[in-house]
Amino acid sequence: MTGTRFRRTAVVLGAVVAASVTLLGAPASATVAVAPSTLSAPAVRPAPPAPPRPVVPGHRALPAQSGTGRRIVYSERTPQHVWLVAADGTIVAEYAVSGRADWPRPGTYHVFSQSPVSSAPRLTFRWMTRFAHGRAASIGFHTIPRSVRTGRLTHPVSALGLPVGHGGCVHLTDAGAAYLYRWAWIGTTVVVLR
Repeated sequence: MTGTRFRRTAVVLGAVVAASVTLLGAPASATVAVAPSTLSAPAVRPAPPAPPRPVVPGHRALPAQSGTGRRIVYSERTPQHVWLVAADGTIVAEYAVSGRADWPRPGTYHVFSQSPVSSAPRLTFRWMTRFAHGRAASIGFHTIPRSVRTGRLTHPVSALGLPVGHGGCVHLTDAGAAYLYRWAWIGTTVVVLR
C-alpha cells in the first residue's frame, strides 16, 4: 500500500471509529467524536456524583465533649443520634439511628473496614462501616437489617432513635447509611457518647 493511500485509509477508518465510540456510563445512543490521533488514549470514566445530602428535620446540636476534627459522633442516649462533622466543626449530616443503649462502650474508635454488602446469620444489610470489635462480631454503621427469608426489616424506620439494636451495630436509613459509607474512610474517628 502506498504512503498516501495508507494515510487516506487511516483517516477514513478513524472517522468511522470516531462516529461509533460510546462514552462509558452514557446511554447507548450517546456518542462522541474522537480525533484519529486520540483513539489510543484510554477512556476515563467520570467519577460518580456525590450522593444527595440527607435532609434531617429538627437539627440537633452536637453534644459537648464530642471531640474535635473530622469525625463521626454517635450518642447512645435516647433518642439515639449520629453526626458527621467536618474538620472545621461544621455538621455535614445528622441522623436518628438505632443501636443498643449499652454497647459499644463510650470512647474514641476509628473506622477499620467497609463493605457495600454484608450479612449476619439469617440477615443481610448494606453500607457497613466498621469501627469497633464486639464480643462476637465487628460493630459498625449500616442499613436496618433485612431477613434473608422474608425480606422484612428487623425493625421499622419509625423506630430509629430508639435503642432497639441487638448486636451493637448502629442502624440508619438506606440513604443515611450510604452517605456515611461514602463520607467516611479507613481511619475516620468515631466518638461514642452515652
